[in-house]
Amino acid sequence: MAEEKVQRRLAAILAADIAGYSRLMGEDDVATVRDLKGHQAAVLPLVAEFGGRIIDTAGDGILAEFPSAVGAVECATRLQEVMQERNRDNPEGRRMQFRVGINLGDVIHDEARIYGDGINVAARLENIAEPGGICISEDVYRQIRDKLDVPCRDLGAKELKNIARPVHVYALGARPKEAAWRRKLSFRPRPVVVLAVVLALMAAATPFLWKGLRKPAEAPAATLAVLPFANQSGDAKRDYFSDGITEDIINALGRFSGIRVSAYNAVRAYKGRNPGRDEIRRDLDVRYVVQGSVREAESRVRVGVELSDAAKGTLLWSERYEGSGKEVFEIQDRVVKDIAGALAVKLTALEQRRAASKPPESMEAYDLVLRARELLLTSERVPNREARTLLARALQLSPNYAEAWAALALGEMQRALFGWIEDPGVAVRRAEDAAARALAVDDPGANARALGVLGNLHTFTGKFDAALVEADRAIALNPSDAFAYSLRGGVLMWTGRIAESIAASETARRFDPRLSSEGVFNLAFAYYLAGRYREALEALEPTLRAAPDLVFLQAVRAAAAAQLGEQDEARRAADQVRRLDPFFKVETFGTRLVQAEQRARAQEGLRKAGL
Repeated sequence: MAEEKVQRRLAAILAADIAGYSRLMGEDDVATVRDLKGHQAAVLPLVAEFGGRIIDTAGDGILAEFPSAVGAVECATRLQEVMQERNRDNPEGRRMQFRVGINLGDVIHDEARIYGDGINVAARLENIAEPGGICISEDVYRQIRDKLDVPCRDLGAKELKNIARPVHVYALGARPKEAAWRRKLSFRPRPVVVLAVVLALMAAATPFLWKGLRKPAEAPAATLAVLPFANQSGDAKRDYFSDGITEDIINALGRFSGIRVSAYNAVRAYKGRNPGRDEIRRDLDVRYVVQGSVREAESRVRVGVELSDAAKGTLLWSERYEGSGKEVFEIQDRVVKDIAGALAVKLTALEQRRAASKPPESMEAYDLVLRARELLLTSERVPNREARTLLARALQLSPNYAEAWAALALGEMQRALFGWIEDPGVAVRRAEDAAARALAVDDPGANARALGVLGNLHTFTGKFDAALVEADRAIALNPSDAFAYSLRGGVLMWTGRIAESIAASETARRFDPRLSSEGVFNLAFAYYLAGRYREALEALEPTLRAAPDLVFLQAVRAAAAAQLGEQDEARRAADQVRRLDPFFKVETFGTRLVQAEQRARAQEGLRKAGL
């Protein structure tokens, strides 16, 4: 048998951890975990911003890979600036400071992970860095010395633990705030020149100083709904194609900070309908509406799009696009950017890169993934099996197609959650592996989906801290991701952070008024735990009216009604619980709640209802 060829590449590796983390945990573990997760939510998105990808976030550490040493150092420097600002108001003993090590070296990779001495050296450099400091190897220094204006201090050759040869090490200081980030290190203006320039600028700016001190209010985000594009191909079986294009456009628009777009699940109810603007405004609470059509004919795709002001009932913009093959991805990119332009939304370069479609190697693979995603929406066993078969074919055609891996992760997670496999642990591992393969590809849309799946898996296995990190990473990629906000709300609820949980779940509901049953449970149960029993019943009512056989929603209804003293409704809900689950036990309800007092409150309401 031929030996498998090892895949190698040159990469800049960033390793970071919190100095004194064990001491902080010993003093107050709850506060330390809370603070750490807040810091991670602020700094982890920086990795993608500077062109890297996260390899691991175990414990208090961060391991990331960059194709460029410059990008890795830029990211590390910005990370330390962010942390300095976040620590400003914290007591000195509770400040968290990252130590960072960066090395440039040859690594072995297998898509999801990387290995090699290059990583080990970065980790050892992190160990010798000062709290709040950055240590880099000589190879990294050579790459940045003529490109970045960052003070460097030569520490000489260092013996690093378990590293065969000494490594020449440099310590980086804070970059000068007054200097341009990409100014050459060799450029050093004389103090007299600097003073003259500053005085001249101050004199020129005097008339505008007062005006400049007033920071303008941040413009509110444009609220938008993209209704399902009409399939005009003459074949109803091709609905999945127009639906898939709709969903991809929604996800791309959601990555713009200046736009708040309703979730795909929220607009599916309008498929095949022509709703009035007042109905859309009332149901989705949006100002603007996008409608469109997709026609496939003679191997070409024609897409028509129009943008309307739902408040005024006026057409703001319309356009027609046409292409074939992979040009469908260019069409999606143009639609997204044209909509943003019509709304006068300012897009950052990072947001434009995040919104760009990532075409697979095969258009057939794209078609297979769209069909599979449509089947997975049903959350039923037979469609799930069909979807996984389609995804297997898609990955044969395009082995590195991130959207296919993300969809497969969702399919395997459904198998685990709904018990469609004898050993759910096998499906969990398969889902984790598929999500890792999706995250190994630079595709923000697929990455956000994969992070959502990982977060749900962590919740399923009780790893709440890890689940919260994944939810925050997904939101950083897509600020309109209702699924990630709902996931965040559930994690915060189980860990006892009820006010934060309600805020996250209410945000999810704003993006998707038709939340999944799990999302409704998260919100209603959090209301209950906060003593907001009436709001809990109101949150449950629409879903239970459409699907009365959801036992856990009926349980929350019974408990909330009983706490309000509405015994008739409590008794009816309790009867439904017994009918749906004759083996329902009060003492097992809410046992995933971390705080014992909250578990007792949940079970108290059920007993008052007669269960």
